[in-house]
Amino acid sequence: MCQSQRPRVAPVSDEPTLVIEPLPPLQLPLVNRFYRDCRYSAKAGRGELVYVARGQGRMLAAVRLVPQVDNHLFLRSFCVAPEQRRRTIGRQLLEALVPVLHGYRCYCFPFRYLQDFYGRIGFVAAQPHTQPDFIAGPYRRYCRQGRDIVIMVRS
Repeated sequence: MCQSQRPRVAPVSDEPTLVIEPLPPLQLPLVNRFYRDCRYSAKAGRGELVYVARGQGRMLAAVRLVPQVDNHLFLRSFCVAPEQRRRTIGRQLLEALVPVLHGYRCYCFPFRYLQDFYGRIGFVAAQPHTQPDFIAGPYRRYCRQGRDIVIMVRS
């Protein structure tokens, strides 16, 4: 998906101040600072699609869509500012991605307790042995590190 195809997705909240939008590539340092401020070990890179939820004059949440082979995407680094959690901002950001994900096979590795959260927009749990190596390999590595995650996929 090229830069010109990135739709602006806004506003989706009962709070008129919440805007969900793609982050222009030149602003990637802002999302990286957001991740760092949230003590989240993630860093957005060139070629990734980054969506953010803004409100109250600042970034409240962010997520990265990383292009993979064969028109696949990998959803990663979904982060809501700690003081903003449990306020539906994450749900709204996730739901705003539905039109963006249309036509793509998208994977994610959520913690097991978040399966219902991602299931809201059509992600379903998948078995590692049925997935391509670019998904199954990292999944197995993360599991060896002790992470309680699942593979989820949305077509």
